Amino acid sequence: MIGVVIPALNESPTIGAVVERTIATIPDAIVVVVDDASDDGTDRIAREAGARVIVNRQSLGYAGALCAGYRAVIDAGAERILQLDADGQHTPEELPGLLAGLDDHDLVIGSRFLGAGYPMSTARRVGIEATRFMARLFGVKVTDPTSGIRAMRLSVARPLAESGYPDGLTESTFLIWVARRGLSIAEVPVTMRPAPGSQSMHDGMAGIMHFGRIVRSTLGFALRRGER
Repeated sequence: MIGVVIPALNESPTIGAVVERTIATIPDAIVVVVDDASDDGTDRIAREAGARVIVNRQSLGYAGALCAGYRAVIDAGAERILQLDADGQHTPEELPGLLAGLDDHDLVIGSRFLGAGYPMSTARRVGIEATRFMARLFGVKVTDPTSGIRAMRLSVARPLAESGYPDGLTESTFLIWVARRGLSIAEVPVTMRPAPGSQSMHDGMAGIMHFGRIVRSTLGFALRRGER
């Protein structure tokens, strides 16, 4: 069985179409939207579009919302799990390509840099390049470590559902964690578009602070060599 997890925070303009396109692409999947304390009716729209909806009364953040979704689809019997964002930047029709990658790998990442490219600010591009570099320092060679469109087997999803992301981050620390467990990582090309009418959480001072957290987490986790 296939599960699809879509974390969402105040995504009422886009969540309905994302859910509908996801269901049309993978009709037999369990589609779960995790509404991370929205106040704009995201939960209602997602439910009307056909998703199962979990509502967090208090925000758990992006990583926490993902883990809540993993728990839900695993409890429902999913053995292969897909995830994408609710803001419309990911293309649901590309999910089968990630799913196919699970035939040979434990984690499959959709990379915008293997696809048609992606317009972004210089600051954000530098941040992604630096995150990529840190992952490679510890043996993880991926082009898009911050991509939110991914597929994973239970070997990856179940520990996250039970214990959360390492240091609560989904980028290079997580990829090092996957590699240390002897699990395989692959990438497939995807098309991403700037989220319509929204601002990335990685822009401006918020982005600088988040990147600083990634650096501290990655270096600290890498130095804790026995942690898996």
